[in-house]
Amino acid sequence: MFKEALAKEEIIDVLVEFMLGDSPASALEKLRLEGNTATVCGKVFKNGEPTYSCRECGVDPTCVLCVNCFKRSAHRFHKYKMSTSGGGGCCDCGDDEAWKKDHYCQLHLANRKNPLESKILTEAVLERAEICFGAILAFCVNYLEIEPNASLQCLEGGNVKDGQLDGAQFCTVLYNDESHTFDQVIQTLTKIAKCRHKDAMEIVAAIDREGRAVVKCDTFKECNDLKTAIENQMIPPSALLSNPRNNQSLRTSVLHIGAVACQQFALQLLGWFQEFLVRHYLFRKTFAELVQRKQEAFCIRHILEYDVKLWKTARTCWHRLLISGMLMEYDNKMVLAQEFSRRYATIVEDFISDDHDHAFSIVSLSVQLFTVPSIAHHLIAHEGIFDKLLHTFYHVAIEKFIQNKTLHFSKNIASLTFFKRANYILYDLRYLLSLKPEVLSNDLRSGFLEGCRALMRVLNVMQGMESITRQTGQHMDYEPEWECAFNLHIKLATTISQVIEWAAGDVKLLRKLYKMSVRALVGNSFIVGAEKAEARSVAGHVASCLMYDVSVKPVSIHLPLTRFYAGIYLHLGAHDMTYDSLQTETEALNSKLTPRGIIEPVLCTHAMIAQVAAGMWRRNGYSLLHQLYFYRNVRCRVEMLDRDIVCLQIGASLMESNEFLIHVLNKFNLIAWAHSNYESVLAENPVDDEFMRQLSMIDEFLELLIVIIGERWMPGVSIVTEEDRLRKEIIQLLCTKSYSHSELSRALPDGNGGNSDNIFEDVINTVAVFKKPVGVDSKGVYELKEHLFEEFNVYFYHYTKEDKSKAEELQRERRKAKKQLVCCPPPMLPQLTPAFKSMANILQCNVFLSICTLVMDRALDARSRSFTESHLQKVLHLLGFAIQEELSEHYPFLSFYERSPKYGILEKLEELARCPRLEAHRDFVLWTIKRYKELQAKQAPSDGGAGPSCSKQSAGEEQPLSSEEQASQEKKLRARMVAESRAKIMAQMKSAQKSFMKNHAEMFSASDKESAGEDSSTATGAMEWEDIPAEANVEDEEEQGAVALKQNVACLGPERKFYTGSDNNFKCILCFENCAISRSGPPLVSSAFVQTSRVIFTTPQMRASPSALHMSCCGHVMHYSCWQEYYSNEESKEQRRPHRNRVALSPAHNVEFHCPYCRTLSNTVLPVTEALPAFSSSSTPNTTPLATDSYLPLDSFAEIMRTQASELAAMKLVELKTLPSVTTILRKSGVVADMAQFERSVQLIPNPPELHSNYSDVMAFLSKALLNATQSQQPHPKDHPAGTPLDTDSIETVPMLWDTCSYTMQSLEIYLFETQKPLKAELPMRHQSCAINLVRACSRFSASPSLWTNEWQTEFAARLLDTVFNQKGTSVLEWDCFRVLVSFQFGVLNLMAGESGPLTVIPSGSMFDFYILQTMFLAHLTKAVLCFDADKEQAKRTAETPHAELTQLGYVEQLPTRIRDNMVAFYRRYNIPARVLQRNTQQQLAEERKDEEQGQGQGQGQEQTVVIPCEPHHLALLLEYVQRQMSSFLRCACLFYRCLTDVDFPDTFPTDQPDRFELMCQYLGLDPQLGVYFDMETVYATMMHSFASHPHIGREVEERCQPDTARSLQVEPCLRPLPRLIPLYDDYSDLINSVSDIFCPNNEREEMKTPTMCLICGSILCGQSYCCQPELGKLMVGACTHHAHACGAEVGIFLRIRDCQVVYLGRGKGCFAQPPYLDEYGETDQGLRRGNPLRLCQAAYSRIFLQWLGHGLHEEIARLNDNTNVAVMQWHHM
Repeated sequence: MFKEALAKEEIIDVLVEFMLGDSPASALEKLRLEGNTATVCGKVFKNGEPTYSCRECGVDPTCVLCVNCFKRSAHRFHKYKMSTSGGGGCCDCGDDEAWKKDHYCQLHLANRKNPLESKILTEAVLERAEICFGAILAFCVNYLEIEPNASLQCLEGGNVKDGQLDGAQFCTVLYNDESHTFDQVIQTLTKIAKCRHKDAMEIVAAIDREGRAVVKCDTFKECNDLKTAIENQMIPPSALLSNPRNNQSLRTSVLHIGAVACQQFALQLLGWFQEFLVRHYLFRKTFAELVQRKQEAFCIRHILEYDVKLWKTARTCWHRLLISGMLMEYDNKMVLAQEFSRRYATIVEDFISDDHDHAFSIVSLSVQLFTVPSIAHHLIAHEGIFDKLLHTFYHVAIEKFIQNKTLHFSKNIASLTFFKRANYILYDLRYLLSLKPEVLSNDLRSGFLEGCRALMRVLNVMQGMESITRQTGQHMDYEPEWECAFNLHIKLATTISQVIEWAAGDVKLLRKLYKMSVRALVGNSFIVGAEKAEARSVAGHVASCLMYDVSVKPVSIHLPLTRFYAGIYLHLGAHDMTYDSLQTETEALNSKLTPRGIIEPVLCTHAMIAQVAAGMWRRNGYSLLHQLYFYRNVRCRVEMLDRDIVCLQIGASLMESNEFLIHVLNKFNLIAWAHSNYESVLAENPVDDEFMRQLSMIDEFLELLIVIIGERWMPGVSIVTEEDRLRKEIIQLLCTKSYSHSELSRALPDGNGGNSDNIFEDVINTVAVFKKPVGVDSKGVYELKEHLFEEFNVYFYHYTKEDKSKAEELQRERRKAKKQLVCCPPPMLPQLTPAFKSMANILQCNVFLSICTLVMDRALDARSRSFTESHLQKVLHLLGFAIQEELSEHYPFLSFYERSPKYGILEKLEELARCPRLEAHRDFVLWTIKRYKELQAKQAPSDGGAGPSCSKQSAGEEQPLSSEEQASQEKKLRARMVAESRAKIMAQMKSAQKSFMKNHAEMFSASDKESAGEDSSTATGAMEWEDIPAEANVEDEEEQGAVALKQNVACLGPERKFYTGSDNNFKCILCFENCAISRSGPPLVSSAFVQTSRVIFTTPQMRASPSALHMSCCGHVMHYSCWQEYYSNEESKEQRRPHRNRVALSPAHNVEFHCPYCRTLSNTVLPVTEALPAFSSSSTPNTTPLATDSYLPLDSFAEIMRTQASELAAMKLVELKTLPSVTTILRKSGVVADMAQFERSVQLIPNPPELHSNYSDVMAFLSKALLNATQSQQPHPKDHPAGTPLDTDSIETVPMLWDTCSYTMQSLEIYLFETQKPLKAELPMRHQSCAINLVRACSRFSASPSLWTNEWQTEFAARLLDTVFNQKGTSVLEWDCFRVLVSFQFGVLNLMAGESGPLTVIPSGSMFDFYILQTMFLAHLTKAVLCFDADKEQAKRTAETPHAELTQLGYVEQLPTRIRDNMVAFYRRYNIPARVLQRNTQQQLAEERKDEEQGQGQGQGQEQTVVIPCEPHHLALLLEYVQRQMSSFLRCACLFYRCLTDVDFPDTFPTDQPDRFELMCQYLGLDPQLGVYFDMETVYATMMHSFASHPHIGREVEERCQPDTARSLQVEPCLRPLPRLIPLYDDYSDLINSVSDIFCPNNEREEMKTPTMCLICGSILCGQSYCCQPELGKLMVGACTHHAHACGAEVGIFLRIRDCQVVYLGRGKGCFAQPPYLDEYGETDQGLRRGNPLRLCQAAYSRIFLQWLGHGLHEEIARLNDNTNVAVMQWHHM
């Protein structure tokens, strides 16, 4: 096998030594210090590496920086953009032509000072280098190109004799292609090459990575057979990729093993060579000279042309070598560019027939070469590259589709892929022209014109391509292919814009291009060909019109020639050329282009569009609608719609206005309508579809007219700049709604320069205000500044129908709110340029005025049929234009005012304003009249006397009201009537009230007092969630002390409050009947969700602990029977569902369903039972004496428990499984008590309640769900030895329900703490009902008979009691006290037998329950005292609050000395850090004494004991620490007993501050004064001693004294550290950079494709790739799924770093969530499409955190997957 390391040692190192002399390492080091590496960075990007471009300084968007340069450059303070590289580009730092300023980062700036020659690289060294380089290149070229099956002569000395091929010397190699899918190849390998599936996957991953892989090594014959077998196997074409290449076989070859090894070595050599060249300028110089030798096998030409035959890795190596060797220096770059251009045609043809992605083809070098402006201009001038590109494109991509001089793309898809690949030529063209030179040299101009000729040739065949004819009679047979034409247009549009831009700056070029386009247009016969003209007349004017009927003849949307002409025409004015002056020049060429010829094709297209809107082209199907959509769409309209309008404006300015209008009317078939006798003709015909269409055509005609006159924000048409055009566009957009930044930039066309961004930012800030986002979900939006709403034009030509109506509505509301006339008047228009001035004449010509009066007359005539209100609105808009244009005084020839009286315009308007039928338009008419009057006033002085008389006459008749005024009058009238009736009713009510109060006087006097007495001083301060020392207000408390204790509510203990019934009525959400909880009635359930969880175990020191179960529930109640019916339906539905996007990870999988009411995800049910005390509430508080002697005391309890432990343990030995009886236990424990006392203490239930038969089913279902959930977390059955099946009754499963209960309570407590809610705060229904139902279910379950017969149960109980009372098993340090408390509470008391049989105890707050709590409280207390570290606490305290009072100090000082001494003794005896300290000090002392003794020579044998200091302030610190450590335990206990006893929290609990220690203790019946527990004479102290003297604790002390030994104890902390997601970088680019160098764990050579970070623990995984697929059970899954299974117990939160996406993964399904990174506009950028700098948004991150902490991820995934439009994902491969 080939060994890389060895090859490096034996060959490469020897080479280096040969070149550089004896000690290559030091020579290279000296070279490095000389520092002439390069001033250009040239780092080649790997796939997925982050790149940065600067929006302010980059010459075009392809200028990028690598991370290292970016961090050290000035651009990081500019507006930058980040993206991830697709691989193959290189860093442009130090390239003067790539940046406008700040060309160098600090690194490369330093390199500029270095000299070019070198002291180390002498002539001799370079000579040797040349020899080596030559040899390396020759070797690589030779070996990488071994043709398979060719003669193996190159392997001389091989054992190849006379065709005898012996030995397993050959291998079959399989190559990559882009047409077969992974699965197809895996299938082939498993079927034909007989690989294991796993190996096949690895091979395929390798092929994908490297481009090829060895499938088999064997003899030549075997290998060859395999090769033919693979090639002959036709892979079934999958439906998705019906791609012609699919029927190609996989590419394979048989190679000699030696050849493969040599090829591997050649790749290694090239990789090394590339790095070596980077080291010095002279090396690169040598390399460049070598590859320029034409006769060598390794000349550039050969490398470029041979590229297509290589595989992925080999290609990449050569590309990198060329980039490093040739692109660092300008001269070499130029040489490479010239060679590349000369070979361009062959390279591209190879690329098109090849099937590797563009990034892996040598063609991708073009972006490095053509984007350098000086090189691009040199190539256009001297290599004719512009012409060559288009020529190649024409021949390769277009030629075969031309029929009768126009393009028609065929409908087969083969052409599609091949056409897509050919489109890369157009990208290259875009790069070439992206930078316009300041001055054109003659060479450059002629080269450019050559290219333009080729462009004309392409546009010529595009003119009229994909033309369509209206279908009549029947629908189209099949949708024609239209996408290719649009793709071609989109790719070419930029180029066309660039060509026009180049021409705009150069007079000679412009003149030549103009003539060229005229010649092309005259030569093209589409539409304008041989149509005959006829005369048409309107309003006394005649025009000769072309009679081309759009509704029967072919029309096309593609008119690039006409549009190109329009684009060039716009720039003539700037250079003082006119149509006429150029016309005389072109006439000599006997080609005359008439204005009519210019507008005809465009008019036809617009007539077609109008007919489509009128519904005449319905039978042409969707393809036509799609085409019209794109015609207007922002991506195409710049070179389509916008240019068409300019074209019509050119026509309007060159023709006589009346004539122009007649042409348009004729195209729209409206000549008849424009005659005044039209109505009378109509009256004879019936109303039909044709007529309705006619009405719609009139609308379209008027709208087109408005657009031609009004849409003149175009440089060249009016006196405006590009910025003004952009400004107008933005204003119109913002009139429809508020846009976010990204929506706005998507809605505007891309500028062709890369710097449109900056202009866009500047313009937008002048017209709009940015509103910052509020909350996590919203985006920031731009809102238009108020005064700019005046510029709104409702007929803006880029509006779609919806935009238009939305904008109009908004505008009307806005004007209504401001009390203005409610209409959308036309805006003021900018001034036209001289060339277009005559366009304004349309507004006063006879045809125009007669059309306007016709429409107004018909509007007034109630019988008129050819009129709709929108006609009137449009005519008013046009009249508005006419009045405003004359008001602006830009055009002296405009005399609309003089001509209007002849047509009686003002009178008609006033009549319209009075016409009740046209109510809706009244305001618009009034606005028009108002503007007309203004015009009149302006012109009036010339009229002299006419003015006043006119105004008098109008004052006499009543002016019509505006709709606003009319409405307000009606409103006032209505309001007056309402007020009167209200007053009347109120008076009646008042009298009724008085009489009532007289009759019930005594009632009212009482209520007054009450309301006065209510205390309203509940001041709620802001919640301070710092650790408020609980006793901060000791003084006030002492005064309240006596009062406070009296009214305190306790739920346990001697003082406890008893249960008072609760509401048991619900409504079933399925059958809607009322249902109540009853013992024997049908059981009620609530849907619940069980999940495995590790949320509160995720802190670093608890990673090892197993996962637990968490239960959540929404609290909606239903009958069990109703639910069963619902569930079986859901289950069958789930099984019928296609399993396309889900993989069953485990057979024991709970069926998920949704709560029928609130759609919450659920997979089991919780029984809803009555409150627990209801079972045992026989003892009513009034009768029983509350004396202590009626209950057993705590020490008796402890004794009883000890005895029971031994009894239960003894049961194992006895065959007969009978429970130990109470009497024996009482006797053996030596407790003096009568039975009644015992029964009272445990609250025995004499007759167990009869339960409904279904109840056990409910519990069985629940247990099964829990089991399934735990099993999915177990190691899979195959890891178990066959003998031990997972027993459903094993001891682990006994406390399952109780552990679920304790875990759920603990996570609820942590969640409440995180969201800063104290216990008393209002809990949401789902938390409350979940806790209560879960605790009740546990309690009822513990009393069920099935438990007594279960031997595991007794063993569990025995083990538990032994641990707690007999110091066997684990020590208190290892307990999670709350968990033990819950198991103890439910698992022990029922295991005793009475006289008549087993006792039934339903835990509900008895004395024994209280003792259990006390025991665990003491255990926890002991643990806290053991773990207290005085020095650490003191240090922490001084760090956090240096001068705070020790709150407990006063309390400690007033304790009796006896207790204080006990505390000190206990502390010294048991506290672990104190004991460790004591040991260590003693050892030190002993050693010191030893030294002294040796010095003195005589021994004094006494051992000195060190006393650990323990002053009152230490004790105060200790007590404070204990209270803090107890907080979580107490909060959990409060929640738990609140559910168990149904005694609500007292009102003394705070609702907006952290819960206080002493209040919680009082509620639980415990003594909050901690000193009590240290009194030696009580049972407390003995229990604490027993806990603290466990042997494990001594061992822990021993181990801590020797720091090196491993710890044997798993210490469970008293206060759980809070779970957190990992902290993320604030700046997203830091995050990307942090993973840019991480390699895939299974493959050192490959960097990760999709690095994915687990947000729970911070590991970085290789997501969604075949290289890292571990096994989970029997299934191969993605790395993330595997990790989530362990890290988050089947749920994971991952951040895909390169796409900036957050993924939630659940069981076999997942969803994408909003990432926590936002840009400055408050938007996320998934997939880094926009590339704005992103920063971490804490609110968004904490939302993810709370979703995870609240166990809501499964729910969220289910919610997001319910949307039907979610793409199907193979989540388990993540």
